[in-house]
Amino acid sequence: MLQFIRPIFKLAWPIFITQSIQTLMVTVDLLMSAQVSEADMAAVGTSLSIWHPAYFFCMGVIMVLAPVLSHAYGESNYKKLGQYFNQGLWLAIITCVFTLFILAFSKDFLAILNLEPKLQSIGSEYLFYLSFGLPFVCLISCFRFLNEAVGQTKPLMILSVLAMLLNIPLNWIFIYGFLDIIPAFGGAGCGIATSISTGLLLLGFICVTFIRPLTKQALSEFRLSWPVFSELSYLIKIGIPIGFTIFMELALFGAVALAIATHGTYPAAAHQIALNVTTNFYMVPLSLGMATTVLIGQKLGQKQTIQAKKVAQSGMVMCIAFALFSCTTIMLSRSWVIPLFSDSLPVFTIAMSLLFWAALFQMSDGIQTIIAASLRGYADTQKPMLLVLLSYWLIGFPMGYILAETNLIISAMGVSAYWIGLLISLSMSAILLTIRLLYFWRKPCAQLNQ
Repeated sequence: MLQFIRPIFKLAWPIFITQSIQTLMVTVDLLMSAQVSEADMAAVGTSLSIWHPAYFFCMGVIMVLAPVLSHAYGESNYKKLGQYFNQGLWLAIITCVFTLFILAFSKDFLAILNLEPKLQSIGSEYLFYLSFGLPFVCLISCFRFLNEAVGQTKPLMILSVLAMLLNIPLNWIFIYGFLDIIPAFGGAGCGIATSISTGLLLLGFICVTFIRPLTKQALSEFRLSWPVFSELSYLIKIGIPIGFTIFMELALFGAVALAIATHGTYPAAAHQIALNVTTNFYMVPLSLGMATTVLIGQKLGQKQTIQAKKVAQSGMVMCIAFALFSCTTIMLSRSWVIPLFSDSLPVFTIAMSLLFWAALFQMSDGIQTIIAASLRGYADTQKPMLLVLLSYWLIGFPMGYILAETNLIISAMGVSAYWIGLLISLSMSAILLTIRLLYFWRKPCAQLNQ
């Protein structure tokens, strides 16, 4: 069962670096905006609660290319691979346009929350500038999942590191201004810097894809052409549930952030600290899941269904082991991590409580992430999406709200109860998705239905 731990790790660690760096770019935004003022940090952090679900929704929809392209690569069917990559580019464009339309209402959404005027102003400006980079994000996902499908991950990792390093001086320039050429945008300027860095990263991904031997061969029959309805509709059918599944988890965290923001600047800042800590830990099970999805797709392409099951089992063992590590690390390190973000005593006190609950849900989060990724490898996405919807939005978040804001069960607990709701959500999702995977394995033939 454990024979695929090494192949998963070999594929996953560059994916982890790549994904972490791309996520870290907006974490750097949060850290550098904190040097301006706590209001700037809280505004950028609250805006990221809107941006992260949008970003991961786009990435999730386009993530359908991971199992589809790896399946075609496992078959050595470069014609099919080229066709689906072409449709994937169109899928990225459609997803980007849809998401930009939704983000266009972000300023109104922030206004509805009745946030402090300064938070609302900085946050809406930051989101506006950040949205210019969304087309780059979507196209990056296409080239990224193609490279991962063929097992070529290290060049992308190197380019991502370079992009993050570039993002730091760009942030400084747009936050504080540069001579008389570029005005000071404050915390909102981080959005401009990140969009520029993302655009340059896309150029790097394109160059690597068409130069490196593996991807150059994989795209030997690729031709840029108009969308084919049957192929594009298949990607949409499988990809939309992936996007919504990931979106619902990030939206859950986003909804919690926005609810906590109504309690004031200190709770909002504390939540953003806890959220960024957990987001960076989440990159490991997410990366292991992406690698597992790819390897399952390759094994199914080679008609090795038993081996595909063993890949999934190996991924589970790795995620459970990491969950134990992350839980322990968060518990022991939270007292010295929090001051890196803020030296405010009220922020420290609240963040300590939130990170306690964050540590507890590491196991549930790791299990539900790897099992959802395994199901994606089998192109089983629609029913898992419904199970996640049930767990997050019909059970977990309502329970968190009841515990935080009402006296229906016990006296209102305040902001910490929202993180108890997250624990409930992720635990229910882990249980239901596990049942789904066990049921799916009993089916006579568990393969991509193409």
